[in-house]
Amino acid sequence: MQLGLRLSDFFGRIGGSAAPRLISWQSLWRAGLIALAIVFVLSTQFLFQLELYDVWPLPDILLGWLDHFLDLLTVGGCIFAAVAIAASLRARSGTVKHLLLLASLALGALAGEVLLTIRIPLPPDVSTAEMLFAKVARWVVVGGLAYAIYTYLRRTAHAAAQAHESGLQRIQLERQMTEARLQSLRAQIEPHFLFNTLANVHRLYQTDPGLGRKMLANFVAYLRAALPQMRRDETTLTQEVELARAYLDVLQVRMGERLRFRFDVPKDLGALPFPPLALSTLTENAVKHGLNPLPEGGSIEIAARVEDKQLKVEVADTGAGLRQISGSGAGLANLRARLAAFYGETASLAIEGNTPRGIRATIAVPVRAVSRLFEA
Repeated sequence: MQLGLRLSDFFGRIGGSAAPRLISWQSLWRAGLIALAIVFVLSTQFLFQLELYDVWPLPDILLGWLDHFLDLLTVGGCIFAAVAIAASLRARSGTVKHLLLLASLALGALAGEVLLTIRIPLPPDVSTAEMLFAKVARWVVVGGLAYAIYTYLRRTAHAAAQAHESGLQRIQLERQMTEARLQSLRAQIEPHFLFNTLANVHRLYQTDPGLGRKMLANFVAYLRAALPQMRRDETTLTQEVELARAYLDVLQVRMGERLRFRFDVPKDLGALPFPPLALSTLTENAVKHGLNPLPEGGSIEIAARVEDKQLKVEVADTGAGLRQISGSGAGLANLRARLAAFYGETASLAIEGNTPRGIRATIAVPVRAVSRLFEA
């Protein structure tokens, strides 16, 4: 049966209820190797007692070292068993976890040293209690130091893994932003919009040259406003408003009285940073899915204000209403994803019905944080 505690769980992942957990054989095997290595290193101090080499021959010294190693292995085995039992329990806090592990170290060391005193009785003039206290204290210090080193290395590895994951997420985000820019470019200059505008310009030059020149001038202004947005990670509210105005100017020549629009954006808010192409997405949706379906068209009002430390920009239309919004789902979903990626829960996109008819879309972004939008 496969049991679910990794090596990191053996020393550190103790939390939740007090119900015991089973430890996998793989985790026990790996942790046992670590304990064996610690015991072996401690046993080698016997070989560095240089005075022994003046009294005993090398074979006897090696036998003495082997006996010392077996004694340490007995104590180490008891500590290992005690720590394994402690690791199978869940503590409710980190402090309880650390205390539980230190207590298991002490109890395991005490059990091992008691076994050694049973196998090799102490001389009558040696205090058993003092000897046990000294040896248990040594094991607690050594075990506690090993646990502290392991915890530090584990946290360092965890921090490095998090940094690596953050790097991967940043790379993925940059790739998504590149894709979003391409999608925005296609949304801004769709083939049918481009060709329809050029066709209208050609027709108007034949029937009404003055109106054709006006439409062409508006279209050039729109391109000048739209194309630089593709190379920017951050724009201002003024730049977004200029792009939306140029877009509406082009469409108004074509739609005539079916399109009416008004801007209510205070000049003192124009320098505030704002998500690129966000306002344009809402404006296009208002025209395409709100006004276009109606023979009489409608009006669009774009307003901005600062409220509760948030920059709120609204696009309200008197078009077909919420029933016609299904076709704009991709653009709005992309916009929501961009806002969530860079602002988290501090930014929002709200879509609601307008009075007496139409849709009101509102983007809200934090004024202080917005200046870091799309930072690499």
